[in-house]
Amino acid sequence: MFDKPDAKRRIKPRFRSRPRLAQFLLKAVPILLLVLAVERYIGQRFLIGGDDQVDRCLPDKWIYLIDTHNKDIWRGDLIAFRAERMAPFFKDGQIIVKIAAGVTGDTIHVDPQHTTVNGERVIDGLPLTEKLKRPATQFKRHETIPPAAYWVTGQTDKSFDSRYWGYVYDHQVIGRAYALF
Repeated sequence: MFDKPDAKRRIKPRFRSRPRLAQFLLKAVPILLLVLAVERYIGQRFLIGGDDQVDRCLPDKWIYLIDTHNKDIWRGDLIAFRAERMAPFFKDGQIIVKIAAGVTGDTIHVDPQHTTVNGERVIDGLPLTEKLKRPATQFKRHETIPPAAYWVTGQTDKSFDSRYWGYVYDHQVIGRAYALF
């Protein structure tokens, strides 16, 4: 038969796992804190946005990564900003992505045929004047972009952009955008 003292030796104590749990936690907690810190940084720095419009002003692009820490926008960059004074197309506060066609100090010229920045054509016509119920002559301008402002456009003539509502100012800028798809 078997002896009771041998039987006790074969049974493993239940509380022996506490040192293993402590060792695991000593390794896991710093890693978890690092992962949470990185996620918080990335989560606060970057936004992902999409354009669900049927007629996009940037036709081949519909998903964007927006770097909220990079507000160093140059001519030709994609810029993400909050809409102001853009009714009836966009509500105030809505996030918009356009091309920064002009920056502070650039000269813009808008007439019913073309829009130019520093003498270079960036977009044609004013096709939305009818929808806005305003004459094309009301949008004519020839001026220099003021400090802390951007002139933005899309890539299609039907883009609702600076030709119609003017400048995007620094306080509206969310950051530089990058087209993902």
